[in-house]
Amino acid sequence: MKKFLAVLLASVAIVSMAIGFTACGGEKNITVVVREAGSGTREAFDKVVTDGEHYLEEKDANGQKVYNTTDKADIQKETGNVMTKVANDVNAIGYVSLGSVNDTVKVVRVEGVAPSATTVLDGSYKIQRPFVIMTNSDVTLTARASDFLTYLKSEASEDHADETGCIYLSDPAMRANVGETAIPVEDFTAEATLPEGDKIVINGSTSMEKFIKNAMEGYADLYGTTADAIFTLDLQGSSVGKSAVKNDNAGNVIGLSSASVAEDGIDSFNVCLDAVAVVVNNNNETVNDLTLAQLYDIFSGQITKFGELG
Repeated sequence: MKKFLAVLLASVAIVSMAIGFTACGGEKNITVVVREAGSGTREAFDKVVTDGEHYLEEKDANGQKVYNTTDKADIQKETGNVMTKVANDVNAIGYVSLGSVNDTVKVVRVEGVAPSATTVLDGSYKIQRPFVIMTNSDVTLTARASDFLTYLKSEASEDHADETGCIYLSDPAMRANVGETAIPVEDFTAEATLPEGDKIVINGSTSMEKFIKNAMEGYADLYGTTADAIFTLDLQGSSVGKSAVKNDNAGNVIGLSSASVAEDGIDSFNVCLDAVAVVVNNNNETVNDLTLAQLYDIFSGQITKFGELG
């Protein structure tokens, strides 16, 4: 009998943990998982999520950024770390690039709409952003970096976008920032041999990792070599990518940003669009659809338990 009771109690404990309750019966707090300040993914999320009056990122009277995210948030520096954290914590909620989502987490609808190519292009899925390619506007690129930039601006990028789950932009107007000169798709023909130049340094958004790796490999294949022989990949976030481009004196740096770029000293174009997917643990049966206001309340710490959603 004692053995039976011990097994029964252990089973109850396991079930309670799976649905987010403590052993004493109380619901556990939500684990809010966010990216670091300066992440393009965070910027895209924070600038859209609102309670109708405030956003998670806004500016004060002096024009300084103010973050309304709870100070108890678990801050992660990479997309993969967010995925791992949410996959291992039944009480966690976070956000990642749609192209990075896999079956280890569950995607939540926002305002009744699931993220997809269709809902991003028609605007019904609200949390979205461009994937941006950047170079220094004051430096002449090496022949090799210039050749690869043309490759990225060509139709070749469409296949790489499709392979990695983002939405390729062929509309010249959408490839440019609003109000700026349209950026057409360019033609690309590989040279007889790989153009001269130092290794191309790719720096920036971790959300663009799948896309850029596919593009690097596709470009290298055209010249009968490997991506490692042509590129140095160093992805530490969109803000780091911008800094690397601005500090480029050799003309061999190409930056990646997962948020719009309109800064002096940087030439850029939007290569594709991406949704920022809200994700929860696969065992979370409570959360399937959230409004922007509910997301604001969760990520600002005003709602601390999923049961408070009603």
